Formats: sequence, C-alpha cells, structure tokens
Amino acid sequence: MNELRIAVLGAGNIGGTLGRKWAAAGHKVSFGVTNPDSERAQALRAELGTRVTIGSVTDALTDNDVVVTAIPGKAMDETITKHAAQLDGKLIIDTANKLGGGPMNSFATFQTHTPRARVFRAFNTLGWENFADPVYDGIQADLFYCGQGGDDREVVEQMISDVGLRPIRLGDVDQIGLVDSVGSLWFALALGQGKGRHLAFKVLSK
Repeated sequence: MNELRIAVLGAGNIGGTLGRKWAAAGHKVSFGVTNPDSERAQALRAELGTRVTIGSVTDALTDNDVVVTAIPGKAMDETITKHAAQLDGKLIIDTANKLGGGPMNSFATFQTHTPRARVFRAFNTLGWENFADPVYDGIQADLFYCGQGGDDREVVEQMISDVGLRPIRLGDVDQIGLVDSVGSLWFALALGQGKGRHLAFKVLSK
C-alpha cells in the first residue's frame, strides 16, 4: 500500500492514538482541530514533529486520500453540515459514537449532506486503549467494520491493519447497525459489567 494522506478530525484519545499509529506506519497525517494552538495540539505537535501537521478542520480537509472523523458524537452533525462541500465525494471513516439514545452513527446526516461520500463505519467498537495496544497475550484483536468493497475497502483494511488490528468486514453500509451493536456490547462489558476498558473481541472458526 502506498503512503496515504489521512485527515484526522479530532486529536483526542481516539484521533490522537490512531493518528500516531498511522504516522508511525509511514502515512502523512493532518489533524483538524477546533483550536490548533491548544495545549493538547501543541503536545501532539511536539511529540510527532514533522511527521504530522495540525491545523483547522478546513486545513486538514484540503488535501487528503481519506478522512477520519474522531470528534465527539454530539458534534458530528454540525461538523458534517459545515464542511459538507469538502467532505462530499471523499472516502470517510466514521469512528464517532452518538450516545444517549437514537442511532450511534451519523450515516443519515452524511447521506443528506454528502451524498457522494463513500462512508465506512470503523474504530467505533473499541476504546482507544485497544488501538494503542491491540495484542492480548500474543493474540491480535479483531476490528469489525462495514462499508463498500473495491479499492476503498483495501484502503480501510490497510489502515486497520496499520493500527495492529485484524479487519473483519460485516458487510456494506446496510450493516452499520450491526457494527454499532458490537460497540454497544463493548460498552456493556467494559463499563456496565466492570471488565475494564482494555477489552477486545476475536473471531474464532474452524
């Protein structure tokens, strides 16, 4: 896989962790954040140096091969509508979870405002700790995702693999609810049952 230009919207636990992994894998990462001069953004810039750029969301969306939304779920609708012109037609990986009732994903908003975007749902079924360290007693964790096939699927699976996870595709975007259900299962086990956030899934078959 050639070097990718990846725009990561958000530099918190999810965005920062994923961006670090992709930068380490040799990809060009541009973080888009609300305040590029914030303490968190400055710390990330100091850590990663010239391997990444940190600017506004508009800056990050200017030149890229794939966009990763890693912002709070409550901010997704506003972000999509505000930057619809830049997002439309792009390959997008939606990692954000809307919590508190209703669909966890923002697919309906993408469909309305960015109808030509190729949207995948991934990195929303595990906590960020599992992206930072995806190996459990020598066993690689799996990551469930959905989205169309073809070249875009190859890009998404390469990005999942570069984080250290094994990609498991559950189908096209018609399976987005199933992917979100895996996320709900993670929350139920990790938080509801008190098993801790360093918890992941593995598909076994014969």
